[in-house]
Order: sequence, then C-alpha cells, then structure tokens
Amino acid sequence: MKERPRGAVARATAVAEGFAVAARRRAQDREARIVLGDEEGMTFLLKPSARGYDAVLEAAERMAELTVPTPIEGAGRRGTRAQR
Repeated sequence: MKERPRGAVARATAVAEGFAVAARRRAQDREARIVLGDEEGMTFLLKPSARGYDAVLEAAERMAELTVPTPIEGAGRRGTRAQR
C-alpha cells in the first residue's frame, strides 16, 4: 500500500506528481510526432498543421509496416532458422 504524504509540501508534491502522470497519459493520445533531419544532422519537428504532414505520416506508417517480421510458412515458431 502506498504511504500517504505527510505535511503540506509532501501533499503538494503528491498532487503535482498526479498531474504530471495525467499529462503524460494525455500526451500519448496526441497526434504522431514527426522529426525530420537534414544532411547536416539538424533535426526539426514537423507540426501537424504543416503542409505535407499527412503524406509524411502515411509514408512513415507504410515503412514501419515493412519492418514487422512475417512468419515463414511451415518454418515453425522461430521462422528464421536455417533448414538442415
């Protein structure tokens, strides 16, 4: 069981931690963050309101789908083991 905070500062800290947890939870439900990089290694965040955001997001989702391994038919659980 979690200990109850004692004292005004401890209670205020516990409340602030609760707000931080709720804010992190809400942030996870937001739009996807797209970070782009240039040839010099500089990165920047592409805002959802930016032109081309939807096209970049769609391309990134397609690329991510390609990285998901698919089981090889008849290869068993591991799927990548060489046939002997």
